[in-house]
Amino acid sequence: MVFFLTIFPLVGIVGTSFYIYFYGVVWQEPILLLSFWFISGMGITMGYHRLFSHKSYQTNVFLEWVLMIFGSLALENTILKWSSDHRKHHNKPESEDDPYSITKGFWYAHIGWVVENTDEEKNKIMGVKDLEKKSAVRFQSKYYLYIAVVFGFIVPFLIGLSYGRPIGAVLWGSFLRITLVHHATFFINSLCHYVGRRTYDLESTARDSWFMSLFTFGEGYHNYHHKFPSDFRNGISWFAFDPSKWFINILSFTGITKNLRRTKEYLIFKSKFESIHKSMNTILFSIDESHKSFYDEKIKTLIQSANEIINAWKESDKIMSDMSTFKQYKSELKKIYKDLKKISKNLKKESLVLSS
Repeated sequence: MVFFLTIFPLVGIVGTSFYIYFYGVVWQEPILLLSFWFISGMGITMGYHRLFSHKSYQTNVFLEWVLMIFGSLALENTILKWSSDHRKHHNKPESEDDPYSITKGFWYAHIGWVVENTDEEKNKIMGVKDLEKKSAVRFQSKYYLYIAVVFGFIVPFLIGLSYGRPIGAVLWGSFLRITLVHHATFFINSLCHYVGRRTYDLESTARDSWFMSLFTFGEGYHNYHHKFPSDFRNGISWFAFDPSKWFINILSFTGITKNLRRTKEYLIFKSKFESIHKSMNTILFSIDESHKSFYDEKIKTLIQSANEIINAWKESDKIMSDMSTFKQYKSELKKIYKDLKKISKNLKKESLVLSS
């Protein structure tokens, strides 16, 4: 594994650079890189992650096979191994049983866990009996490397032959592309536990990064995902860059995908209020008593109002009230959250003044 994770970046970055220096670039090669990056990246996010690991939606056997092939191009192991590790990561986060726990450091969570000799018991594939029933998963388990080589190397080579540059096609479409896919995925396990916002769960080390979403087809909204892992969306805002969400949703209109799992909106609001409340309570401890009592009273009043609306929304949801009621709840909660954000901003200023 160490050999492969060394040789791929070496050939992908250094080899491609030398090839460009001596032979230049033709337009087909960057297109090949982007196309295969998109295909293999979506195979991981839409397939390995949201379909197989979390079962956040359902689809037909044909799409399962397509996503299995696409995901195999990323060379991130089989669906069974990938899903087993990922389910452990969510079930026992930041513990000894978490395969890529951030508590062991940035480098370990990024790539160290892949190259390190792991105890056989901890490395065992488990908790994926449901996936073993799927024909695409069973087939991949037997012929994983053949699928990866044929579609990930031979196909780009043949495409390159069609325009007279097969070596360039393999360098761009295979080695460089695999390097980018690998490290984009690895950064979710490492960087997205260091940089970004914790809007939905302040206790989790996972963070939301819109920037990382650009390179991982929507996976950068990591704090939300750790709070609500079964949701088929990672970026829940309409403007959040999450191509996996868009494709799953679009395919649902044709019936190709179904039973899309969405977290109830009042639960999302509840998590946001809990998170910002904890954040402000932490800051309150660091300011003087006169300011503390002033802000504390305001915060408690707003949080109480928010909880009352959330509880009313929850009850209304049970009896399927009309949409206008839900819109009203949403509007009121947005206003309260905005007020809390202002208070949070003022609290941070107060804290900075006192600490300087």
